[in-house]
Amino acid sequence: MQLRELQSAVGAFVLGRDGASATPLVLADGLTAGGRLGAYRNNTIISLSEALKATFPVVCRLVSERFFAYAADAFIRRHPPTGPCVSEYGGEFPDFLAAFEPVRQLPYLADVARLEWAINVAYHATDMGRLVPASLAALPPEQSARVTFVLHPSSGLVASPYPVRHIWDANQADGDGRADLDGGACRLLVCRLDRADAPGFSIVELNLGEHTFLRALADGKTLGEACQVATAEDKRFDLTATLSACFSRGTFVEARFAGSPEGRTP
Repeated sequence: MQLRELQSAVGAFVLGRDGASATPLVLADGLTAGGRLGAYRNNTIISLSEALKATFPVVCRLVSERFFAYAADAFIRRHPPTGPCVSEYGGEFPDFLAAFEPVRQLPYLADVARLEWAINVAYHATDMGRLVPASLAALPPEQSARVTFVLHPSSGLVASPYPVRHIWDANQADGDGRADLDGGACRLLVCRLDRADAPGFSIVELNLGEHTFLRALADGKTLGEACQVATAEDKRFDLTATLSACFSRGTFVEARFAGSPEGRTP
């Protein structure tokens, strides 16, 4: 048997998809083959559940540890890891919760998970230099609308019809768990703070125009296109103020221009 076939058989047993194929491949040693595989399955599920709980602690607090373990088990069996890095596991968990019938009466839960995943991404994103306004000085003003901006890898955009920022705040270790679920929609930018005086991450509350603008840039639209989309959504959108805030917090790592060599700004 090839190694990949062996791994597939054991993986199918761990995920509860096939309980028979792997058993003949394992020797009994104090335990039956099924018992040894069962122990391995339990350790795997528990380890991945703990990794999910570490990434989504507020979701866990909102539903209780017992229910979270149940949801995590169902998620793991449907979405096993595809890579070796545990910190990268769980990106599909918010969408899983959005479709998970047992939490149908907690419609904000998936968006809380999206916020926590964005925080996890911010923590583990690759370090990159931040773009400064001076780097765009050589760009002719009439061509600025054709520039595209690359957001820092730690930047994550979250939008929800529920006040998920307040829910997240209220369910921190020192919180009382109370949040006004009728507090309204929120639009957030999560980003890492690469400063010695302020380590960690930041959650920035955005207005409709700012969020629409950054979402458009993240989707690859040019500055001119993103501005048009943002203005169409929010007539009060202020491009100058938004760009100033973005440069201040280091939202961008690169600017590209289709008319220059290699697509980069001069």
